[in-house]
Amino acid sequence: MKQLSRAAFDRARRFLKTQARPLDRALFEYRFEGGSAEAVRTALSAYQNDDGGFGHALEPDLRTPSSSALATGIGLRILVELDVPADHPMVRAAVVYLRSTYDLESKVWRVIPVDANDHPHAPWWHDEAGSLARTFDGFVLIPRAELVASLYHYGALVPSGWLQDVAEDVVRALEAQQPLGTGGGDDLAYAIELAEAEALPADLRARLVQRIRASLPVVVVRDPAQWSGYCLAPLKVIRSPHTLGADLIADAVAEHLDYTIDGQTDEGTWEPNWTWGESYPEVWPQARLEWRGQITLSTLTTLRAFGRV
Repeated sequence: MKQLSRAAFDRARRFLKTQARPLDRALFEYRFEGGSAEAVRTALSAYQNDDGGFGHALEPDLRTPSSSALATGIGLRILVELDVPADHPMVRAAVVYLRSTYDLESKVWRVIPVDANDHPHAPWWHDEAGSLARTFDGFVLIPRAELVASLYHYGALVPSGWLQDVAEDVVRALEAQQPLGTGGGDDLAYAIELAEAEALPADLRARLVQRIRASLPVVVVRDPAQWSGYCLAPLKVIRSPHTLGADLIADAVAEHLDYTIDGQTDEGTWEPNWTWGESYPEVWPQARLEWRGQITLSTLTTLRAFGRV
């Protein structure tokens, strides 16, 4: 079992301290050095708009300053990690944004705003005559499952009947998804996040657990030769030994942890395994730098969770 050496950790720390975004730097200090939650909230507030939603490239592949359900999901996930209370202005504003942008007829949130095409973005976020809705199955899972997970944490801010109705619809969509966890596996990652939401009703959790445990061993890619590309590698969905389903693929997770330790660059980073191709070549280097910081922080967090640091 490989361990990340002290020298390797220090290289990653140096990169995060000197080149990562202020948000990722503050999160590193919070998770690893006893840094304050207030510093993270302050850094995160730079991404929140007056309408309560988050934008401004919080998701580095989407550069529009406008609020999006995608970025708001990321922002709320951080606020949940910090255990920010429901009466905090950042939380209340984000929930107001989600309530105001929810489509009552389709029961979904559009994943990104309509002005995304007007700003630099990864090619997969380009919307051409409704192509995004087709790519993301009408947004029934992405980003809805993650948003519902955070809203259960802040359930006091939304009508319980409304949230239950949305959650029921998400679970039905997850049960109907055949197969679950295709491509990069974001749908499976979101399903696990929802199933682990503490306030989720027990009957919905039981249905999700059954679906996740049936899918996980089948769809996770176990071949190390494929892990450098876009695929559902073990650590994409298993972030700690306590993650739902970790016991089902423990051998693959252990091998992927070894692979990940070996994959650190001399600079101390872990790198995105994608590019924007020919899109916005003048902007991609900035997005790549932001991803390097975010991925390095995420990797260190996962390695520590498994006792590999």
